[in-house]
Amino acid sequence: MQNLKLTELLLHLSATEFKRLGDFVRSPFHNKNTSAVLLYDLFFRVSNEKTLPGLKREDIHRELFGSKKYNDPKIRSLLSEFKKLVEKFLTLIELENQPGHLRNYLIKGFCERNMLKNFNSAAIEISNDLKSEFNKNSDYYFNRLSFEHILAEQKGTNIEVNLDAQYFSLSDSIDYFFFATKLELANSLLSRKYHVLGNLKVNIKFIEEIIFFIKENISDIKRDNPIIYSEYLILMMMTSEGSDIYFHELQVFVLKNIRKYDIYELEQVYYPLINYGFNKVALGEHEYLFSIFKIYKTFERKGFYSEKKVFQDIDFISIIIIGLRLKKTAWVEMFYDSYKEKLKEEFKEDTTNLAKAMISYNKKHFDTAIGLLNKVNYSNSYYYLKSKETLIQIYYEQEQYETLQSLIDATKHYLKRRQGVLSIHYERYLKFLKCVNALLKARLKDKSEAGILLKEINAGNNSIAREWLLEKIKELS
Repeated sequence: MQNLKLTELLLHLSATEFKRLGDFVRSPFHNKNTSAVLLYDLFFRVSNEKTLPGLKREDIHRELFGSKKYNDPKIRSLLSEFKKLVEKFLTLIELENQPGHLRNYLIKGFCERNMLKNFNSAAIEISNDLKSEFNKNSDYYFNRLSFEHILAEQKGTNIEVNLDAQYFSLSDSIDYFFFATKLELANSLLSRKYHVLGNLKVNIKFIEEIIFFIKENISDIKRDNPIIYSEYLILMMMTSEGSDIYFHELQVFVLKNIRKYDIYELEQVYYPLINYGFNKVALGEHEYLFSIFKIYKTFERKGFYSEKKVFQDIDFISIIIIGLRLKKTAWVEMFYDSYKEKLKEEFKEDTTNLAKAMISYNKKHFDTAIGLLNKVNYSNSYYYLKSKETLIQIYYEQEQYETLQSLIDATKHYLKRRQGVLSIHYERYLKFLKCVNALLKARLKDKSEAGILLKEINAGNNSIAREWLLEKIKELS
C-alpha cells in the first residue's frame, strides 16, 4: 500500500487486535465516517489474503466507490483519517495495560466534576492498593506521585485544611521515583557492557548520592521498597569489588519473594543473576553452576517460563547446557519439551537442533548428535562454538582423529577472526583447543603428556569443557 506508515501499523497488529480494531472503527463514539468502516472491511479481507502491502489507492477507490471517477485527494484524506483511528486504537490498547494511569485519569475526572463521593471511594481503593503493592518500580512511583498530586489538588480547594503531611508524602514519592528511574537506567546501561565482573563505572549523575542514601536507610528500603532494593543489589553486583556478597543477597531475596514479583520485575532480576553466574563460571568458579541451576528450577516452578510469550534462544540453550553439565538430563528433556514452541520462529530450527544434539551427545547417541549439529546454521559465534565444542568431543570419543585435528585447526582460525567480539571467552576456547591437542598427543604418542596436561588445566580453572577434559585424562592413567 502506498501509505507505508499505515501499512506498517496494520501488518504489526495481532489477529486478535485486528478484529478488535473492527469493533473500534464501527463504534460511533470513535468514528462516524461510514467509508472508514468499508475501508476496514477491505483491509481485513486482504490481510487474510496477505495482499495488503500491494494494495494501491486506485484499488481502494474502486472497492469502496465502484465505478465513480477516481478522486485522489478523497482517498488520501480517508487513509490519513484511518491512520489516526488506528493510532487512537493502539493508544487505548496500551492504556488497558496501564490500569494505574487509567485510575488516576478517572479520579482526576471525578475531582474536576466535583463528584466527591465517587472521588473519595476511588481514592481509598487506590491508596490501599498502593500500600499493598510489592512491585514498586518507577512506573509505580510515577502513578503514586500523580495520585498524591491529585489528592493535594482536591484537598487544597479548602484553604483551612493542613496539607503538610500530603506534601511531605508527595515529596517522598518524587524522591523514590527518581531513585527507581536512575537505578533502572544505570543497570540497563551496564547490562550492555557487562563482560567483566566488578569495577565497572557508571557515569550517571547522582548515582553515588542514591547509593549513599540507600546504604544509610538499607533496612527501610529492603522492607518498604523491594524493587529499589533489588535494583540497588544489581548495581552493586556489577560495580563492586565485593560483588559475590550482592549476588548471593539478591538470589536469596528474589527466591524468597518470587511469588510476589510480577513477570516484568522477575525479568529485571533474572537476567542479571544469570549473566553474573555465567561470568563466574567462565572465570573458573564452577560452584556457580549450582546457583544458576537453582534459579532456573525455581523460576520454572514459579511459572516464569510458561508466562513468557517468546523464549530467547540464547537463554534456552544456556538452560540446556547448565542442566546437562550437572547431569540433570530428565529435567532438561522436560524443559525442552515444555518450552521449545515458545522460541521465535526464525531461531527455532537452529536452537532446537543444537539443543537436541547436546542432549543426544549427553546420552552418548553420537551419530544422532552429529546429524543434528550438521543442520545448525551458524548465525552467531555462540552457536558456532558450542556446535564445534560438541563435535570435537564426539570425534575424540569416536577416535576420528584426523577429522578432529582438522576441526581444531578450523576453529582456531575462527577464534582469531572474532577475538575482539568474544571477550573473556576467546581465551577459554583457545585453551580448550590447546588442551584437546595435548590430549591427542598423550593418547596417541606419549601418555606422560597427560600429567603435563593436568597441570595446564588446573593452572587456570576456566577452560571450556573442563570436566570432560579431566575425565579423558583420568581414562589415560
